[in-house]
Amino acid sequence: MKLKKPVLLLPSVGLIFAGLVLILSPVTAIFLFRSVNTVVGIILMLLFTVVGAWEMALSRTIAATQVGEWKGIVRTLLIALVMRLIALLLTEDLVLTLNLAAMCLELLALGMVYVYRASFMPSEEEVEAALKRFATVTVKTAAQCPKCSAVVEADWSLCPDCGTRLPKYCANCGTEVKETETVCCKCGTKMEVPASLLRTVETLRQTAELEAAPETRSARYARLGDGLLKIGQLDEAVEAFKAAIQYTRFPRKRTNFMVKLAVVMANKGRLQEADELLDMALKLDPEDVAGARKVLTELRGPGEGACA
Repeated sequence: MKLKKPVLLLPSVGLIFAGLVLILSPVTAIFLFRSVNTVVGIILMLLFTVVGAWEMALSRTIAATQVGEWKGIVRTLLIALVMRLIALLLTEDLVLTLNLAAMCLELLALGMVYVYRASFMPSEEEVEAALKRFATVTVKTAAQCPKCSAVVEADWSLCPDCGTRLPKYCANCGTEVKETETVCCKCGTKMEVPASLLRTVETLRQTAELEAAPETRSARYARLGDGLLKIGQLDEAVEAFKAAIQYTRFPRKRTNFMVKLAVVMANKGRLQEADELLDMALKLDPEDVAGARKVLTELRGPGEGACA
């Protein structure tokens, strides 16, 4: 186990002790202090054992500063603290003292994990490498989007420019695969999103959640939205573009994201929401640099576009 932050060994060891005390607390409450009856005690024993074991397992995650686990660590510690409060109500004497000590260790772990939050996030080098992979058109470029003619790659599920679902072809035999099929009907090859693309999107997701200036977060969420479209996660892409719109304070930047989001929504059949977004974009930018009026015309049909 590689230790990036040796200082985190202290709370890690403390969580092992805290987990053991949590597991033993309901046993003493039943047989020693008789603060609960047997039926309730058994239920508490099961709950405390699960949370205690979960807390002990967390020690390795913290000591190794596993990337991407920050939210899970905080969630587990908060659950453990709630169970600890119950344990304090049910125990007395030495066991009560041990639970108080365990709570202090849990609070210490929570505080140190928050202070060293950046250690559980991808490094700047990993982020830059992911962004470069997305920004570069490589030799595996296969075709154009059938709707907007944007250049797309063979392993993308949706067009990142307009959200249109792209035709899929088996990498083994070249047979076209239907949207609902998970294996090639001709050769049986399994249809999967490349692991490298999934890793890139996950890196973008973690990067978008890092603290930064609003405009930086807006750009990160926009990149995440593009990445989610490429792997076919259209609903999550919608939420990412909404976040990009929320964080930016520049009207034209916001209208560009709004038009893109409207096109994605239209491809999901959410035409009314798309229509409302485009009307809002035109009000924000009457000059229509983002092309909202053109998209409105396509959605409403000839003669039904927005008024000048």
